[in-house]
Amino acid sequence: MDTLQHTVPARLRARASRSPNAAAYMFRRPGSDEWRAATWRSVLDTVDTLAGELVRVGLRPGDRVAIMLPTRPEWEYCQQAALAAGGVIVGLDVHDADRNLLHVLTLTKPRLLIVQTMAELDRLRALFPPTDIALVAEASDSLPPGVHRLADLLEAAPGRPSSTPLPQPDDLASIIFTSGSTGQPKGIAYTHRQLVLATDGLIDRFPAIREGDRLVCWLPISNLFQRILNLFAMSCGATSYFVDRPEEVVRLAPAIRPTLFVGVPRFFEKLHGGLMAELERRPAALRALVRAAWAIGCRRAAAARTGKPPPLWCRLVSPVADHVLAPVRALMGADLQFMASGSAPMPGWLLERLHGLGWIVLEAYGISENVMPIAFNTLQHFRFGSVGKPLPGNELRIADDGELLVRGPGVFRGYYGDSSAGDALDGDGFLHTGDYAHLDADGYLWLDGRKSEVFKTSTGRRVAPVPVEAALKTLDYVDHAVVIGRNRPYPVAVLTITPHHPVAAALSQPATRTAIAAAASEACRRFPDYQQPGAFIVSRSPLAVASGELTINQKIRRIPIESRFREQIEEAYRLAMPRTRNSTPPVIEAP
Repeated sequence: MDTLQHTVPARLRARASRSPNAAAYMFRRPGSDEWRAATWRSVLDTVDTLAGELVRVGLRPGDRVAIMLPTRPEWEYCQQAALAAGGVIVGLDVHDADRNLLHVLTLTKPRLLIVQTMAELDRLRALFPPTDIALVAEASDSLPPGVHRLADLLEAAPGRPSSTPLPQPDDLASIIFTSGSTGQPKGIAYTHRQLVLATDGLIDRFPAIREGDRLVCWLPISNLFQRILNLFAMSCGATSYFVDRPEEVVRLAPAIRPTLFVGVPRFFEKLHGGLMAELERRPAALRALVRAAWAIGCRRAAAARTGKPPPLWCRLVSPVADHVLAPVRALMGADLQFMASGSAPMPGWLLERLHGLGWIVLEAYGISENVMPIAFNTLQHFRFGSVGKPLPGNELRIADDGELLVRGPGVFRGYYGDSSAGDALDGDGFLHTGDYAHLDADGYLWLDGRKSEVFKTSTGRRVAPVPVEAALKTLDYVDHAVVIGRNRPYPVAVLTITPHHPVAAALSQPATRTAIAAAASEACRRFPDYQQPGAFIVSRSPLAVASGELTINQKIRRIPIESRFREQIEEAYRLAMPRTRNSTPPVIEAP
């Protein structure tokens, strides 16, 4: 591959040259369900035009460009154009808290802001006033000096100044930020070469994705994960369908017919919950038929995972079960080959349930400090509960305490604005991931808990909260579960209840709380006594990104959650007793 193919703009030019008339982006106008197409040639022309205009209004190589736009093609046009003009991309999410946005803006000092509305521009400039140039996507009658309408630049006469230098592979391309689930987000700078390296790692794992296949771009593009997926689609020639409202993904999926669908565990939990809720609204006979067919599918899928044939009776009735489940599977489109999940662990029971339905979800593992995905399951080689086999280029080592270490060309070299990588890199260049892990005899990587999340009780017992939380979330009315107990005599669990579930309406009734205690205790029965919660705190109010309790990727932030429920946690430890097999833990209602 030519050296310049190791830059993002070069990848776009190569794709436009190979398949100029193929659909690159599919998108809808606001208020319409009609899909419109942009070809790779038209994308390149738009990017070249916008790159020239960015240079004209003052963008210089190396300038930081902060983009806060919806999940639409305009995000990609702005990113590609800024990169072609030598800019460095900083993604901002409109739902992020002001304190995080302030931190990102102060650290990166962007010269150009690209936003959807003037209100958003006012918000960012109130946080960080010294920004020279701004683009606004929505129409506005009058704009202050230094603010331009994005549409005017997109519609300018074609052409890019010849004096604009093309970026080189080792030029800085993007500054991304950690999720900040345990503290303030940290900046990480990646070059063009590293972004392309991550893309090629996905191509290596999924060679079947090619020109004409369809992917859904629905996660925030401010997140590097979605940008890498879009770069992967571009490199393969696949078409990206832009969905700017996540709640519409399932409604639109049958028409999109994705080949591959990528989501986060929260999406798959809600997908399964929605299926179960819809099933409950069906006539009793149909409910029984679907449940029986699903059970047969689960039996067949379990046999397939072991490499053994299912029982004869299961093989005989499988065609009927397939016929019954086909309308359910059609919910995600008729051409779906597989789905992939990252960001956080998927509960094993959910992977098995979806597999029984006919949807295989392949888990991946990566961290912000390594642009390369560290491990990935594939259709040919997968093992539920593991995160797959390491990708080529990642050298793994397990430390004496069980922490996973990784070294390779995708690993960062230090946090942005910090002269050292602190304790993250050791003397041999290995990144300390902060995750406990082990490799099995077949080379699959298994995660055993996050070091920052695993805690010891005051009795010296070690508790990994994630498996207990996953067990509690099998209850259909539990929206989020958070287990706490560091330096306490035993754990307690915070449960947020799905607002529209009947349990939420009856939460104040003693009988409801008693039923919750019994069901939650039963869900945790397989864990040792010292890992089982001694009390449950329940709330109708969901966790949210805006309040700082969830990251943009829907990971829980434990410290803000503990702070919110501090009063109820103290009450729980006053009322609760250490769990025994026959005890019933108290349930405490919180606002």
